[in-house]
Formats: sequence, C-alpha cells, structure tokens
Amino acid sequence: MAEHFYRLSLLEIDNAFNLATAGVLSIDASHYQSFSVIYISKIINAYKDYKGKFILEYQAELEKQEKREPTESERLHMMVDAILESFDAYKEKPTYNEFGYVAYDFLNNLGLIKFNKELKKEILKSAREKVIERLTLKRKEHTGGTTEYIEISTSIKDIQADQSGRQNEVVNECKNIGLCQYYNFILENNLSLKDELESVLIKD
Repeated sequence: MAEHFYRLSLLEIDNAFNLATAGVLSIDASHYQSFSVIYISKIINAYKDYKGKFILEYQAELEKQEKREPTESERLHMMVDAILESFDAYKEKPTYNEFGYVAYDFLNNLGLIKFNKELKKEILKSAREKVIERLTLKRKEHTGGTTEYIEISTSIKDIQADQSGRQNEVVNECKNIGLCQYYNFILENNLSLKDELESVLIKD
C-alpha cells in the first residue's frame, strides 16, 4: 500500500476510511469479511476522487473571489494597509516614492496633511526643479528634432515659464515630496500613523 499511495499521509488515509464509513465517499464501505488490498485501494481511490473534486471546487471559489470587485470598505482597508506598509518601509529606509501622490491624496482628503504656505512654496520649488531635471535627462535619450525631443523641450519651457505648478508632472511631484514631508513630521513628533488614521476613520 505504501508503494502505491505514498503521496497520502497516514492522517489522510485515516480520514479516507472515516469518510467511507460515514458514507461520504462514492463506495460501499462494507468489507464483507474481506479486508483485502483491493478493498483498501477502492477506498483510497474513492477518497482521491473526492479530494480532487473538493480541490476543483475550492479553486473555482477562489477564482470567483479574485474576479469579484472589492467593496468600498475593502478598498478602504486595502489603501490603509498599503499606506502603513509604505510608512514602515520609509521608517527603515527613507526613500522617495514615485507613486506617493496616491497615498498623499488619500491622507490629504482625510484632513491629515496640513502644510503652511511657506512649506508649500518650498515643496513647489523643489518639485519644479526635480521635474525639469528629470525631463532634461529624458530629453538626452532622444535625437534633436524628433517628436519626442520637441515634446519634452516644450514641457520644460512650460514649467520654466509658469511657476504656478499646474502641470501634472509638477503636481504629482509636489504630492510625492509632500508625502515624505508628512512621514517626517510623524517620525519627528513620535506620532503613530496608525493612530492618526484611526482618529479620523472612526469618526467617519
């Protein structure tokens, strides 16, 4: 038996006989005074069929769960978890997150981020410089006169001429920098980001 059913543990073999006795498996569990290898094989094979169907049903249920759109509450929890994980990573190694604007918008909409005008000006100045520097490097990847080169050059000139920071690249850069500033504020004041989130989410 060990040679043919080595993939099953002793616990599973015991479970197979229990299920057969309970009438769950598609087999007559009565051995009629003949507890032979053939009888055992029939039970084990019936158990494997049962187990296979169970696995298929479980996989089908998982696929349904994956395809299902998350509820508003689930999306909220997912966002909070993602932000807390991002903050934990920042605590270990403060690094710039190019997609930080997503977390910034969420935290800002909750009213947690409160920057004064002076800090906002500093962030805007830094953001404009970073975007121009990044676009300048990107422009070097293209040959002068090409469509890509001209488009990047136009974007650079637009940012240089307009200091309001209305361009999407600058707006997102401001938010990315702003998120780092907020994380620094939490750390410098020995606050708990989780507590800060809960304080506003519980009210809602």
